[in-house]
Amino acid sequence: MKNYKILEEKNEIDDHLLDIIGNEFKFDHEKGLAEWIKNSVDAYNRKRISDENKKISLRFFDNNDVPTFECIDFVGMSSDDINKALKRWGDPEAAKRGVIKKTYGGHGNGGKFYMRQMFEKSYFITYKDGLLNIFGFNEKKKYGFADNFKDKKINIEEAFKIAEITDLSLSGVKGFTVVRGYKPRGIGKQIKVLKLCDKLKKHPQSMRIMERVKIDVFYNKEIIFTGLKSDSIKPLKNFETPVV
Repeated sequence: MKNYKILEEKNEIDDHLLDIIGNEFKFDHEKGLAEWIKNSVDAYNRKRISDENKKISLRFFDNNDVPTFECIDFVGMSSDDINKALKRWGDPEAAKRGVIKKTYGGHGNGGKFYMRQMFEKSYFITYKDGLLNIFGFNEKKKYGFADNFKDKKINIEEAFKIAEITDLSLSGVKGFTVVRGYKPRGIGKQIKVLKLCDKLKKHPQSMRIMERVKIDVFYNKEIIFTGLKSDSIKPLKNFETPVV
């Protein structure tokens, strides 16, 4: 058997393989939202921001005939961050992005597959260091930067308007990321937000985070939860204290 020297090349991933894998990610929306929340917390962790200063907003809209889900944090990404992490599938270090810091995310696929598989269209609208980037999936599940929105140099007030978050409390904010999905699958025209939040606060991937991080929930721009929390579990009678 001859030992030929292989000139190594980068793997190419065909969209059909993503479709096959993506079919396994047609999960419930509470799991997908938990993935988005984890990604936001990891963004704060990479910046070494303390838990008390981490703010995440979930927003749901169904008053304009296009049901929409959003997850917002106030960190922001550059086009380089997008190229190194969001464009890559299956990277076990994607959540860390070179930072030696414990993160909730792993290979970074869950949140992206949720965007790709469970919405008609979805986008990252993100602002960092004076530059706005919009990157997402179109109706054909193809991803890329939005036309004229790669490293667009604008001030942050303009960026707030483009991201449609001017109604939020933005004092002192220097960067942000809005993950937005249009027409979520299986939802219909009306989003059952209370039922969805009830499932989300019981989901194992978000329960730990809710104990430590403030997550506000908005429905058609009205706040319905200030700090969504998991329900506390009361101990059984005679088991109120640990058994030594």
